[in-house]
Amino acid sequence: MTSTKFVAPEPSYTVIQREDEGAQVYAAVNTPLANLNNEQRQLFSWQLSLILELETEDKQGLTLPHEAKAIEPFCQQVESELKKNGNAIPLARITWKKTRELLFRIYNPVIADEQIKALIESESNPRPFSYSINPDDQWKLAEHYLSQFNETKNK
Repeated sequence: MTSTKFVAPEPSYTVIQREDEGAQVYAAVNTPLANLNNEQRQLFSWQLSLILELETEDKQGLTLPHEAKAIEPFCQQVESELKKNGNAIPLARITWKKTRELLFRIYNPVIADEQIKALIESESNPRPFSYSINPDDQWKLAEHYLSQFNETKNK
């Protein structure tokens, strides 16, 4: 039996902006994920979405500084917990219509679910949130954010 070791690329984010339902959408996308091959993508065949309900935004739809300060430690905690033992790779952070969505590609969804439930039980979240973990072995849920950064498609 052969064993393979996969080292996830160092995150590098590109901010993209678009409009959806008449509101600005800002997404910081971990662009190196666009160039993972199919075998590497199969290792992280689940997508986790965690959506925080925000209280404020400015006229452009950006999170106000005091709101960002309130949620950022929790967002970092979520990322740190999920990334433990290589179980998750950050995909994007999206701000839209008073929400902040954190997207991750997940190796083992059971572990990720337990980690999120532990965060819920700790009651450390500064704002209400919902989450879902969905099978996505073809990365269709991620494609919307990654397609414009795929080097092989853009050559």
